Formats: sequence, structure tokens, C-alpha cells
Amino acid sequence: MEWSVFAEFCLVLGCVLSGGLAAPSFTSEPGNVTAEDGAAMVQLDWQVDDDGSAQLFEVWTKLPTTGLIKRTAGGDAEPFEGFEGKFEIEGVATLKVLNVNKDDAGQYQFQASYDDGTSLNSVATLTVNYQPTISDVSATPGANVNEGDDLTLTCAADGVPAPTFTWSKSDGDLPGTAVADAAAGTLVFSNISRTATGTYTCSAGNGVGDAQTQDIAFVVSYPTTVGPTTPRPTGTTKKAETPKAATSPPQPEPTSKMAKNGTAKGRGKGRGGPGPGGLGSAAIAGIVCGVVALVLTIAVGAYCASKRFGPQPDKKPDVVTFTKVEEAEGEPLKDKDPENPPEKTEDKNDVSIVKNGDMEDVPLKSAEEA
Repeated sequence: MEWSVFAEFCLVLGCVLSGGLAAPSFTSEPGNVTAEDGAAMVQLDWQVDDDGSAQLFEVWTKLPTTGLIKRTAGGDAEPFEGFEGKFEIEGVATLKVLNVNKDDAGQYQFQASYDDGTSLNSVATLTVNYQPTISDVSATPGANVNEGDDLTLTCAADGVPAPTFTWSKSDGDLPGTAVADAAAGTLVFSNISRTATGTYTCSAGNGVGDAQTQDIAFVVSYPTTVGPTTPRPTGTTKKAETPKAATSPPQPEPTSKMAKNGTAKGRGKGRGGPGPGGLGSAAIAGIVCGVVALVLTIAVGAYCASKRFGPQPDKKPDVVTFTKVEEAEGEPLKDKDPENPPEKTEDKNDVSIVKNGDMEDVPLKSAEEA
């Protein structure tokens, strides 16, 4: 840059013109200077004993290469473009930084050349303190966790000096299992409990201004229970089934090929052993017995019915014939004396009965009894 070339030229010229005078030197240097963000001014104070030597050129720079202000041969200080009203020179070599902010922090360099050829060079560090700014508060693995999991809350903040962190719970004390790291800004929960659910506040402070805070909330999920439950047996239980009416498979017609033991010829061996694809001998025997019993019942019933209601070839039906004695035709009732009726004669032979195919005469009374 132009001012750098000029400074080198002045240094060379100083070396040429130097005589027997004592060389200029620093009597004090600023070293490390601290200011707070928002301060009206901070000074970087260099003091020089020039021992009568004339100053040729002075420049104040913010490293690495930013020129701030310059002065030539003891004249007035001239700020570089863009820094008017920001920097001033006071006394021999004191640099004043006005309206301090955190961007002013850094390293500042003072360079001077004298007519005796001496050159001076010194660097000072300006630290600007500012209150923390919380940039993020997070929960890992997330704001919804299951009971028994691990959870870490992290609070990130920027500030000079580096902030320290504290944690608090909005509705009470921190859980006893929570571990806070004041430097790292973490709050770690191991095997987290459901009682840890809530809102937590991170506070970051470094002594500059007010501490900054930010909240974060998370929820611990856990299984819910609905009242006491009846203990279940440890063994395997089988659900009772409603009995169903037994159904018989279609019964085969008995044939002449059925063996007496109820098994089909050529099907199975031994008692009770079902043949391949057929019924067991016991089942077949039961079927045969049932069919025989049914046939016998029908036969006996038919025989009894024929005896009771069928024709009797050896016995002829009994026929009773009643003969009514009529009055003799031509004998009017008016001629009869009602006071002296004719004597009533009993004809014991006025009834004929056919019995066993033969006609028999029997008295009327006997006939009625018959």
C-alpha cells in the first residue's frame, strides 16, 4: 500500500541522517488492553523517549494490514478513509479507539521512524468483553423421550469472556439424577424418569451486562395402567367349548360280505381296528345290531296287528235279527176297547239269531243280552 512504501522510505532516510544522538525507544507499551462493548473510548498507550530525535513518520494499524491513522513529521494525525471519527492520536503515540464494540477486538500495531534512522515497532492486543447471546437450546435425541432413556439438553451461547451456564426447572428443583456442566452448557439425564417432564431454563452469564436466558420443554412418555388386574395363571388354559350334538356319518347298508365281528371282509385285522379308509369294526357291529333290532320290531308289530284286526276264517260273524210284531192289517184301533185291551201275548220265539252261520230262535230277552 502507498502508506507502507512511504513508511519504509522514512525509515531508510532516518538511518542515513542518524548521528551520535541516543536512539529513540519505548518507555511503555500497552500490551493487553480490555474494554467493554459499548464503552465510549479505550486507549492504547505507547510512550516513547525520542532523546531529541525528530519523528519522520508514525502509523497505527490493525493487523493484519488495515491502516487506521497516520502522522508525518510531528504534524496532525490523518485517519485513513472510512475511519474518520473512530480513531484519534493523543500525546506522543497514544491511540484512542472511540465507541467501542466487539468488532474492535484484535491486535493493533504502532510503527515510527526517526531522523537518526531509528525505527520502532510494537503490538498491543485489545479485548472487548460483551454479554452472552444464546444462539440455541436443544434436546438430544429429541423433546419427546421414553421413560428410562437418556436425554441431553445443550445450551449454546457466544460471549467474552466465555459464559458460564446454569440450569433450573420452572416448577421446582432439578431432578437428583440430572448432571449439569457449567462450562459446556449441558444438562444430562440418565435413565430419565417421568417426573422429569417439564420446562427447563438455561441461563448464560459472564459478568458483562445481564445474564441471558432461554427455555426448553420436553415430555417423558411412559406406559399407562388401568387399575389392578387379575393375575393370569402361568399354565396354558383351554377355553371351554359348548358341546355340540354328535352327528353320525352315513351308515353303510349291511351286506352279505359283512363278517360276524362287524368288519368288512378284507378290511383290517383284529377287533376294533378300522380298515384303510373305513369304519372300525365296533362301529360297524353297532350299525348291524341297530338294523336287526329295527327289522325285528317292525315284524313283531306287523304280526300283532294282523292278529287283532285281520280276518278270522274259522269263525262266522254273529248276526242278530229282530222281528217286529205288526198289528193285523184290517183291525182298526178304534174298534179296540181301551179299557179292555187284548191280552198281550209274549211270543218267546219272535226273535231269530244267526250264530255261526245257523239260524237259532232265542227269547227276546236272551237275544238282547246276546
